[in-house]
Amino acid sequence: MSEVKGRFILMMDAMVSEAVQRGARAAMKIPITDIQPDRWYNMQDTMLAYEQAIVDGIGGPIGLKMAGTRILPTVKKQTNELDALNSPRQLFEVFNAIYQANHRGPDAGHIKALELTDGSAVLEDTTPHLSEFILGANEGVVKIFPHYFLTSSQILEQSGAKRVYKLTWVATHFDFMVL
Repeated sequence: MSEVKGRFILMMDAMVSEAVQRGARAAMKIPITDIQPDRWYNMQDTMLAYEQAIVDGIGGPIGLKMAGTRILPTVKKQTNELDALNSPRQLFEVFNAIYQANHRGPDAGHIKALELTDGSAVLEDTTPHLSEFILGANEGVVKIFPHYFLTSSQILEQSGAKRVYKLTWVATHFDFMVL
């Protein structure tokens, strides 16, 4: 059984519209008002129920991906955990550690960097999260850095409990010489 930290559930809840909240909260087996940020909760009863409710009745796969894109920007806004990082590559290097700080258990899985460059990442995902949510979270990594622009994201492989994603980005800050 995998577990998720309450703060992760509460962040997800805060990022979506009231209509999404109503449907997703109804799908959870624990009322959102009982979720405590530092406690651990059964992932199936909370987070995965929330994700599936978004897909089934509210936003479909695109809505779930959009929710995923908001996770890292929300972490950046609410904490100082990411302040020392200056690029998507640096964040992807520690992304699994951030995931592990909010998920635990024998089937919690991982989000591991297989290949990293200054402009791309290939990531292996064995988490129980839905693939659209993790793809969105990966896109959110690039979006929190104002001088980088996401050029592509895709699922390269999806088999059983393993997915492989590829993202590419470019630096958009330029130094112009004035003559």
